[in-house]
Amino acid sequence: MRERDAAHPGRVVVALALAISFAALLGACSTAPSPTTPALAQTLAERDAAAAAAHAQTLERSAVFLREKWGPVALPDEAIERWVVASSWGPTMVRCLSDEGFPGVQPADGGERIDFSGVRVSGPRELFEIDVAVYRCQSLYPVRAWFDDSVRDIEAPWALDYTRSVVVPCLLASGHEVPPVPTGEGFRAGWRTEAAYDPFALVGEGPGARTRAEALCPAAETVLDGAP
Repeated sequence: MRERDAAHPGRVVVALALAISFAALLGACSTAPSPTTPALAQTLAERDAAAAAAHAQTLERSAVFLREKWGPVALPDEAIERWVVASSWGPTMVRCLSDEGFPGVQPADGGERIDFSGVRVSGPRELFEIDVAVYRCQSLYPVRAWFDDSVRDIEAPWALDYTRSVVVPCLLASGHEVPPVPTGEGFRAGWRTEAAYDPFALVGEGPGARTRAEALCPAAETVLDGAP
């Protein structure tokens, strides 16, 4: 088994400053998005709803497995606390499981898995309690990337329009060459995969050049993943 805090005034000020800076950047480097493309807020809401539905289906399958293993047991019903990136899922689960009374769990495989070899149990009761704790922590901290297939058709139209109207003009204005943007279907098919369109492919040699270009002209996935 395996992706809101209370408001803080300091965070609000920082977020507002970042939003103003980002808006200024887009104004300098972009053309107007297509009026037929959903707004970012709508895309995010639909994306998260689709991911949450897929997450609920995953939990339902897990619940079936646990009840087949342990009988008609009650399982916790938890809302998503927050989505986490794949690399931080393991450490997040470790903290959650430690809070549940199992401090011997450790992250593995770059944070994308968890290792139970350090957990000492004395019988079936503790094994059951570990399973329930994992189910609860899994409920609280899913990884949105696990459900990319469910959200691709929602994210891809916005990402394509944003790439065409914001990222490409921004890179061209900065003196960079840009590979041709694929058609809608081609862009959608590759979105969130290793074959995804890379607007920064011709930026130049060395990680520094690409890093600077990505900071100046944030990619669609950077905007989508950075939104709260």
